[in-house]
Amino acid sequence: MNQKFNVAICTFSYGGNGGISSEHPAIREWMTPLVATIQNDKRIENVRLFNLSDTPITMTRNRAVLMARQLECDVLVMVDSDMFPDMYVKESGAKPFFQSSFDFLVSHYPQGPVCIAAPYCGPPPSECVYVFRWNDNESLNPSADFVLEMYDRLTASKLSGIQEVAALPTGLIMYDMRVFNLTEPKSATDKPWFYYEWKDKYCAEKASTEDVTMTRDLSLVGSTVLGYNPVFCNWDAWAGHWKPKCVGKPIHLSAKDVGEKLKQAWTDNFDPSSSLTELHPTGQLLQLCQTQKRA
Repeated sequence: MNQKFNVAICTFSYGGNGGISSEHPAIREWMTPLVATIQNDKRIENVRLFNLSDTPITMTRNRAVLMARQLECDVLVMVDSDMFPDMYVKESGAKPFFQSSFDFLVSHYPQGPVCIAAPYCGPPPSECVYVFRWNDNESLNPSADFVLEMYDRLTASKLSGIQEVAALPTGLIMYDMRVFNLTEPKSATDKPWFYYEWKDKYCAEKASTEDVTMTRDLSLVGSTVLGYNPVFCNWDAWAGHWKPKCVGKPIHLSAKDVGEKLKQAWTDNFDPSSSLTELHPTGQLLQLCQTQKRA
C-alpha cells in the first residue's frame, strides 16, 4: 500500500472550566518523542497538532473532527489532559499505542475504516474498566435481551491484542477519519457524533457520556453498513488515568500469588492478634474537634 497518511493529534487540555489550558506532564513526555519518531515513518505525509481547551467536551470533540477534516487529515488521534499514554510499554507483551494502533489501521485501510482506543480505568474506589461489551441481560431484567456493560477487571487483565468491542473511552483513541461518515448528522435535529445521554428530562444525571455514545453508535451502524464492527480496543497498550492517583490496569491474582503473600506474612512474623481499625468519629467527638479547631 503506497498511500501517505496525514495525521492530526488533538489534545483536550482544558482547566478552569475552559478558561485556561492545563494537562498532566505525562502527555508532553509521551507526545514530544512520538512526533519526532513518526515523522520518519514513510507512511506518514505530515503530522498536525492542535489543542482545544473549551467546554463542554462534547462540543470540542465534534470541533476536533471538523478541524481534522479542514486540514484534510486521514487519521485523528485524541488525547485527554489526564492520561498517561504507554504507561506499561516497558513491560513484557506491552506495545506503544500509536505505533501498534497505526499499524492496525493501515493494514485494515483497504477493507474499511476503524477506530482503536487504549483501555484504562476510572477513579477510585471502583476503578472500573472503561471498555464495553454486549451481554445477555435476561437474568437481571427479563424484559431486556441485552445490556451494554463494562468489562470486569479480571477479564480485562487477561486480554491482549487488538479486539473488537461494543464501545470505548476516548481519552486516548485513534480514528480513521472515514468512520465519521457513518454517523454523519444529516440535519440540525440529528444527534452529532459526540453527545451525552441523560437519565431524565432535566439532564441532571448522565446516562451515557460522549465517548460511549459515539463509539457505541459507530459500532452498531458500522456493523450494518460495513459488514463488520469498526470499534477496537488495543489491549496491549494500557494507559494510566490521572485521578486522585494514577489509576493503572487491573492485576490478575492467581492462587500462587495469594499463597506467596500468605507465606511472606508468616515468615515476617506477623502478629495475628494485630489488626487495623478504621475509626469514624462520633458526633460528640467531631463536635469537640471542631470546637478546639475554632479555639
